[in-house]
Amino acid sequence: MTLVRTKTSEAVADHILGLLFDGTLRTGDRIDIDGIATTLGVSRVPVREGLMSLERDGLVRMPHYRGAFVAGFDAATVFEAFELYGMLSALTNRRAAAKGDPGVLESLEKLDDALQRASTVDEFERLAREFRRVVNVSSAGNHLRALLRTFSGLVPAAARFAIEDALQDERAALRVEFDALRAGDPEAAGRAALDHIDMTATNAVAALRRRGVFPPDEPDEPDETEPGG
Repeated sequence: MTLVRTKTSEAVADHILGLLFDGTLRTGDRIDIDGIATTLGVSRVPVREGLMSLERDGLVRMPHYRGAFVAGFDAATVFEAFELYGMLSALTNRRAAAKGDPGVLESLEKLDDALQRASTVDEFERLAREFRRVVNVSSAGNHLRALLRTFSGLVPAAARFAIEDALQDERAALRVEFDALRAGDPEAAGRAALDHIDMTATNAVAALRRRGVFPPDEPDEPDETEPGG
């Protein structure tokens, strides 16, 4: 297997996410660091760096000198990640709508037009990420941008399933966001982001359930009676 990501640690994280999303790794499983290094043809260092990024996503536990394990990976984990991402995206949407920067709106209009015409999942995913990036760069300060960058693993990987299974829904949801941004309506823009990202999470979890990664009767909310929950 050849890694193609610019940062090897990001490619490692992508590989491990793939193992989670195809059901090879499940909650509680020990992650074979040496095995992954051998499979990908890299040293243990980028593997550990990739695992650390997934630890920040709450997907991996790395107890001191005890290796690495899959932490909670279930529907509740996905919904929580998207809920947090949705809150931050709603904030940047509200700010962008309030500013009404003509240059930003022109860029978003071009992206919206391209999104409406996109015919493949890869093309749509690339354009959707650029749409979100333009909004974030135009309205988020350094701290908020740093927080948004932490959503680089689980959220985009899970969103891919929603795009594959519900491309037209995703297209329509982004159009609603653009319309609210263009209208300069902060409340509508924030609400559109929340509604869109909630829909994406729901569709992603449904897709993972159909694929047998998550059981069909698994709760969507975490068990708050668990220790440390």
